[in-house]
Amino acid sequence: MKKILHLSFFILFAAAYSQNISNYEYVSIAAKTGKFESAKYGLSGILSSKLKAGKYEVVSESNDSWPEAAKNNPCGVLKAEIEDTSTFLKNKIQVNFKDCSGKTVASFEGKSNIKEFEPGFKDALNTALKTFPVSNPVKLAVTNETPKPNTAAVAEPVKSTSHQTPNSGAKTENKAEIFSTGKMMLNRIFISDSQFILASPNNSTPYAIFKATTKKEVYRVQLQDGSQTLGYLENGNIVIELPNADGSFRKEIFEGK
Repeated sequence: MKKILHLSFFILFAAAYSQNISNYEYVSIAAKTGKFESAKYGLSGILSSKLKAGKYEVVSESNDSWPEAAKNNPCGVLKAEIEDTSTFLKNKIQVNFKDCSGKTVASFEGKSNIKEFEPGFKDALNTALKTFPVSNPVKLAVTNETPKPNTAAVAEPVKSTSHQTPNSGAKTENKAEIFSTGKMMLNRIFISDSQFILASPNNSTPYAIFKATTKKEVYRVQLQDGSQTLGYLENGNIVIELPNADGSFRKEIFEGK
């Protein structure tokens, strides 16, 4: 009876995760997780093949070569991290899929009785991905705007240890920056030196995506519903211009906490 309950719980747990991950179309594979390199023993190649077979589009870690839809909505791209979770007696591999805020959307772990490292890791990875769902995403919106070239060498999602703020050329510790309207509280997350998002920590879909313009501290903004507007920094706050029904605009001010 306990085995049946345990199996039922596992199926429900896997189904819940699968439902989340299948909403995505694009996945980048991290070159390294901790000290473990994903290309070791050909594991990143196996994962890439599995993703493509599941109708996901595998993109590079750097967003320079991303498709337009992914560039315009970087939070529509998952990051896959291959982790060595082996014990003394068994080779184990865990694949974690994380959204743009660093939140784990899905985890798949497999183990192998093969003791040799290369065949054991490959067997464990294939076992982990047996229940991997097929991609069935909502298509990302592509704007007519020509993307501004990315000045960052690598666009590290959220796990980057440093970022360059629009107000300063100095590198700073990547701590959570909280902004609030009084009714809504969001985190500012830097995607690159010229791009950041405002997002709720409980929601993988960003409230707004900010892309730098040629004018300092002024941004093109894509809102959650896909509409476009302008935003800017003012006295340490983030301001978004929201359209009214009569064609005029109102300010939505997010104050830094």
